[in-house]
Amino acid sequence: MGENLKCPFCGNEKDFQTLKEWKFRFYNVKRLQCQNCNGIFNYYEGKSPRTGKASIFIIRVKPGK
Repeated sequence: MGENLKCPFCGNEKDFQTLKEWKFRFYNVKRLQCQNCNGIFNYYEGKSPRTGKASIFIIRVKPGK
């Protein structure tokens, strides 16, 4: 995973639990849960086969309580 991964809800930079992993096109996707705020988000990481450019992004799934 990226070295500067942050929770999109609280900004926590460590202590994530992996809930699920799968492949989507050329991305490796991990559903992560922040141990600080319990927020759940998807972390996408991959390399485009056409351009060779690395791509990383996060999609929020469920805010923590």
